[in-house]
Amino acid sequence: MGRPPLPVGTYGRIKVDKLDERRFRARAKYRDYDGVTRKVERVGSSRTAAENNLKQALRDRAHVSADGEITARTKVSRLAELWLRDIDESDRAIRTKITYRDVWERCLSAPVGELRIGDVQVSGVDRVVREIRERRGAESARHAKIVLSGMFSLAVRHDAMDVNPVRELSRSRKKKVPRAVELTEDTFASLRVHMRASPEAAKYDLVDMVDVLSGLGCRIGELLALDWTKVDADAGTLSIKGTVIRIPGEGLIVQPHTKSKAGMRTITPPTWVLDLLKRRHVDSLCAWIFPSTTLTLRDPDNTRARLRDVVRGTPWEGLHPHAFRHLVATQLDRAGLSAREIADYLGHERVSMTQDVYMSRGTNGVAAAAALDRLAPPQ
Repeated sequence: MGRPPLPVGTYGRIKVDKLDERRFRARAKYRDYDGVTRKVERVGSSRTAAENNLKQALRDRAHVSADGEITARTKVSRLAELWLRDIDESDRAIRTKITYRDVWERCLSAPVGELRIGDVQVSGVDRVVREIRERRGAESARHAKIVLSGMFSLAVRHDAMDVNPVRELSRSRKKKVPRAVELTEDTFASLRVHMRASPEAAKYDLVDMVDVLSGLGCRIGELLALDWTKVDADAGTLSIKGTVIRIPGEGLIVQPHTKSKAGMRTITPPTWVLDLLKRRHVDSLCAWIFPSTTLTLRDPDNTRARLRDVVRGTPWEGLHPHAFRHLVATQLDRAGLSAREIADYLGHERVSMTQDVYMSRGTNGVAAAAALDRLAPPQ
């Protein structure tokens, strides 16, 4: 005699497994109010967090079922609500959650929100994505495809769709864009001269910032999140443990983690960078190493704009802070550092799966610091 089915509205034993070093997945079977038993899963940063996220999701399913489980007749707006709730409960970065919700509300809600899931066709999705690309640009279209794909994957898992229509879309050809400004040791020396002669660069506190970026190779949000507690002058190290982001309605905050786990790093920068930071510390009036003019967190977007202003009409027009990241990577490569050492210094997610799994991370040695001595500012 077979095992009796779960009572409607209840779930079975919760199983938790480890996905990677940062994520755990909790799974259980839940018998919905339509009598169908489905697998439900949630992730979390620990076993307990994953299990709690799952229990909350299971608790909320009663509300979902009261409206009718996701079916072909469910409105896409309702599907979006459920998918975004899952995203909010996940361990995704705060900025990612904000971006997905903004893309739905700003780009997708009006053209597809009132459709029934069963009315969605590949041609319609393709038309919506193309219109977004034409009106709002390629990046908005890319995010719209991510959001729609996630939503319709949820619908497929609930048997409300046979296939995910986003996966049937053809890949769009990327338009040719102007080549990004690249820095070499020589062109950076010239840029440094320009920055030091520019009243605007001094006004926006970009002179030291450019120097530090050329020694750290970090992302601009990571740099602006640095406070003086992250500098250990005695050990000669600097810890990068967060990034500055903007939350609508709240303003700028320091997100307590970087783009990836690999970005959470302690590095040994070149001595000249530490000397520059010591000099700034003497004159500092706040906790942030590179604050705004009002001594608060500095906005990465505004900082990029100020940098563009200062180099407008020069050979470096269009310069992006990421150019310094490439400059550092090039210097380290030419100095003979391994791919693993370069990835650890820059906080890249991976060089390869083998290196991620079998090679350790931690405080980076002095090899990178020595390799960057050639970029030291003239005395």
